[in-house]
Amino acid sequence: MDNKTYSTIVEDPQMANLLGQALIRDDLLPSILGSDNHEISYWAGKHLSRSHRLANYDDLIAFFTQFKLGDLSLLKKSSGQLNWQLSGDIVKKRLDLFDDPDFYLETGFIAQSCQYIADQTAEAEITKTNPSKGIVLISTFLGKDKPVDDQEANSLFKIKHPESEDSSNE
Repeated sequence: MDNKTYSTIVEDPQMANLLGQALIRDDLLPSILGSDNHEISYWAGKHLSRSHRLANYDDLIAFFTQFKLGDLSLLKKSSGQLNWQLSGDIVKKRLDLFDDPDFYLETGFIAQSCQYIADQTAEAEITKTNPSKGIVLISTFLGKDKPVDDQEANSLFKIKHPESEDSSNE
């Protein structure tokens, strides 16, 4: 991370809290992992999803927001594919500030989460990155087979949805 990138992050109130994440994800890991960075990040995302198994797509979207990974939205769903958009200030800034920001951790997490939620084998890939708009498009491809996975969490990771708790008090 150079001085300009550091200053940009520190001076942005939204990004300042993510300085450590940026240092590790977009500076340290790529230098250590080299050409394997994207592949290892993808499998790390799948690993995180196994230990943070989510119940549904709403939980997946909330997880991304709460863990400051960006704003995730489901653009299109068909029987064999889900198309996602990852956006928001965090995504835009990372796309602007780093030469090759890694969104494969998110992609792996989405793939494994979709596999659990749909109860079908799933893999995902980044289909388009648009730095000028600050978006990353990710497609999840669902297989016809049921997953065989002995590494899953024993229980669901329960996401808190503040908006639904507030509306239940009315």
